[in-house]
Amino acid sequence: MNGGIKLHLGCGSITPAGWVHMDVSWNAWLARYPVFRRFLAVFGTVPREQLRVPWNSNILIRDVRRPLPFPDRSVRAVYTSHMLDFLYLSEGKRLLKECHRVLKPQGIIRVVVEDLSAAVQEYLGERTALDLPEELKGLPPMDRLMMRILLRPEPVRGSTLYRSYHKLKDLHRRKWGYDAQSLIHHLQEAGFTHVSQRAFLDSRIDGIVEIEKKSGIFVEGIKPG
Repeated sequence: MNGGIKLHLGCGSITPAGWVHMDVSWNAWLARYPVFRRFLAVFGTVPREQLRVPWNSNILIRDVRRPLPFPDRSVRAVYTSHMLDFLYLSEGKRLLKECHRVLKPQGIIRVVVEDLSAAVQEYLGERTALDLPEELKGLPPMDRLMMRILLRPEPVRGSTLYRSYHKLKDLHRRKWGYDAQSLIHHLQEAGFTHVSQRAFLDSRIDGIVEIEKKSGIFVEGIKPG
């Protein structure tokens, strides 16, 4: 499908050309104000490791819990990875409806979420832990499971302002979980058809290799019409 934008929701620092990237995180906002960013680093207002990550200053800063800032039928593809499960279920369902609204007929949505069942199977010893990030290697199975489901081993560090931001936005804790069956159900409920589980990098969206970097559960659907 030609024409219309490709929309990347909850982009983080993955911002290849050819997409409109949207995020509402602290770092996305600070990328627009490098002088202020350096000020915060000097005074330790934000943890330094957070500020070392390079972020694109052209990210569209918008909370996905609000209506998407695009007209009806103006988007040809929506991609979101490891973001839907950080919303409450009611918020996630509203977002899927919004994606349906902005997509053109025959537009594609692709949603990636954490494979929590795989994490539990790894903990139970029913499967081998694959592609673990360095910080999880060598941990006891229960600690690894807690980290995978994003329970916090320590309080959020940083200034009072930074801790208040985390509490206010509440975007850094997983609030719901999905398997392929439930994710397919919610996409169908939002109005999408031809919804199915896909494999890593197996997508109808052109250029997916530029943007898909994490493993998980991959589900894709089409807006009918």
